[in-house]
Amino acid sequence: MDLGPCLKERELSLKPRSMDRLYPLITFKSDLDKCMKCGFCRELCPTSSFYNWEANSPRGRLQLLKALVDRELPSTSSYLSDRLYFCMTCAYCFRRCPAGVKTHEAFEAARAMLVIQGKAPKEHGKLLKNISRFGNPFGEPREGRGDWLPSGIELSENPEILYWAGCVASYRLKETASSMARILEAAGVGFTTLGDEEGECGSVLIRMGHWTEAKKIAKENKTKLEEVGAKMLVTSCPACFKTFINDYPKLLGIDLKLEILHSSQLLERLIGAGKIAPPRFDLKVAYHDPCYLGRHLNIYDPPRKVIKAIPGLDLREHPKSRWLSACCGAGGAASFEYTHESLAIEQAAKRVEQLKGTGAEAIVTACPICVMSLRRGAEALGEDIPIYDLPVLAGGPKS
Repeated sequence: MDLGPCLKERELSLKPRSMDRLYPLITFKSDLDKCMKCGFCRELCPTSSFYNWEANSPRGRLQLLKALVDRELPSTSSYLSDRLYFCMTCAYCFRRCPAGVKTHEAFEAARAMLVIQGKAPKEHGKLLKNISRFGNPFGEPREGRGDWLPSGIELSENPEILYWAGCVASYRLKETASSMARILEAAGVGFTTLGDEEGECGSVLIRMGHWTEAKKIAKENKTKLEEVGAKMLVTSCPACFKTFINDYPKLLGIDLKLEILHSSQLLERLIGAGKIAPPRFDLKVAYHDPCYLGRHLNIYDPPRKVIKAIPGLDLREHPKSRWLSACCGAGGAASFEYTHESLAIEQAAKRVEQLKGTGAEAIVTACPICVMSLRRGAEALGEDIPIYDLPVLAGGPKS
């Protein structure tokens, strides 16, 4: 599997190097130098479409960071901070860049630099407190986190799979996690969950630049996950998935001793092995590629194979799909939505309009964050189009 850009050479101590106040951004100097200023990254950048000035484009952000690293800018500023956080980290710019500049990684490293310098946006304060106190960004109580588990389903004492629901599916989109539990039971797969002990994966902290806090959580999660003794870790959230499979080992230096799958990959395996038979839905659907599953990790086919295996579904593809897919608006781990809610909804509405243009009667994605974001976009448009997470269709309606 292609895990996206490798960060191993930049595994972090998470402490600023005394010799450079620009750490960890300085580790991306070679990437900043590679920018050819061609502007190909501007075309589909979602945030560039809101305010179309140069500093709001990936090229503009890179040039600001290059000027900082080359000491042409004397120091960071509130303006620079605003530009760096006005990005959904969707990675369109990275996939479009002919020089292969790791744009999204450089932007996240620059955010980590700002945090080290004490210049993180004040809006992060509440989010950090919620994660520290409650183990989720919403401030929901830890007790009851695992209440999504349908009654009557028994968890295995010797599980093959540990299912990680994630914060959104635990508190905001329980249908995703409940459907996965019913699918695993129907497939006869021994599985368990962490229930109320699950907590945050660290993704939103990484996206916002709070890498020290993320590493602390990652260490705690490694202990929890490996104590279960499962062979496989499965999650339906692409943000959690990327964090476990990519960021833990390559950014934070924490290697989980488990096979890690996104739920779409597991569903593809279960259907292929004849262990589950999805119910029939006579429906024209458009598939939305989540940024963190698609552009970040190159996983495009498993969700489509699952959709095509569901009897009655007619998959309609929009021209802007796969690596050209527009962001849902939430940003990585919903990090953009937390600080720019109205613009996140505006972007979601644009994406809903695109997908409706295929003649689809419903939208399917493989990310609970995207589902929530697209639903808000549809509501803003006054559209009553159903928007599903893939496990819900694969598992059928709740009995």
